[in-house]
Amino acid sequence: MLAIGACNILSSFVSSMPVSGALSRGAVNHASGVATTFGGIYTGILVILSLYLFTPYFAYIPKASLAAVIVAAVVFMVEFHVVKPMWRTKKLDLIPAIATFLSCLFIRLELGIVIGIGINILFLLYASARPSVHVEKVTSELSSSGCEYLLITPDRSLVFPSVEYVRNLVTKAGMKEGSSCTPVVIDSRHIQGADFTAAKGIKSLIEDFVKRNQPILFYNLKPSVVEVFQGVQPKEFKHCHNEAELNELLKEYAKKLSQRNSIQINEINGRQL
Repeated sequence: MLAIGACNILSSFVSSMPVSGALSRGAVNHASGVATTFGGIYTGILVILSLYLFTPYFAYIPKASLAAVIVAAVVFMVEFHVVKPMWRTKKLDLIPAIATFLSCLFIRLELGIVIGIGINILFLLYASARPSVHVEKVTSELSSSGCEYLLITPDRSLVFPSVEYVRNLVTKAGMKEGSSCTPVVIDSRHIQGADFTAAKGIKSLIEDFVKRNQPILFYNLKPSVVEVFQGVQPKEFKHCHNEAELNELLKEYAKKLSQRNSIQINEINGRQL
């Protein structure tokens, strides 16, 4: 399909006849053992000789015989043996396969292929737009006392279809499970890449946490992803590469929190006096 498209684009500049092809002819060549493009020259020679010598006799060939040649050539392309493994592993994979088969059977072959590709793209986009996000409460091993924080782990990279979904999940987890005060640590071990939209979403996420004075830290963040996030100049963007750095940041937060609480207690006592 790519070769035919490229040939038609280039041939349009030299007033060439339209370049065409067919999956059935390709299947016949494959079944005949053709391995190189020289098979096209061989086929062309046979077509010229047939048209020159045997054209009057082609009218007597039954269409059923011609159809049998095509069916015998392409029948191997129908892989019924993959249905059971697909059913045992992931049943959703059967939807694009069945939709493509039925579309090619009852509609045009080209439209059936396009419909199958479109359905498969929708499945891929949905999977990338709805990543799995694991949330758990963890207590860090600090020297004096443990500091509790929320550990949030996305299972894939952040790109434009998924960043808003992840942002909403992190915000809800920070407000409900973290009571808008517990530190949130995003474990980024599975985030292999990010784009500009993801960086803007992360910047907005950090700003939301800064407004309610709730710390948010990024753990195991790749250097390339750090550069992408820093490109939008987010405020209070804190990240660490190992557990020791994480514990140090949590320890600083614990000190600030204790100082803030002591100041608030002193202010309440002063008002009461």
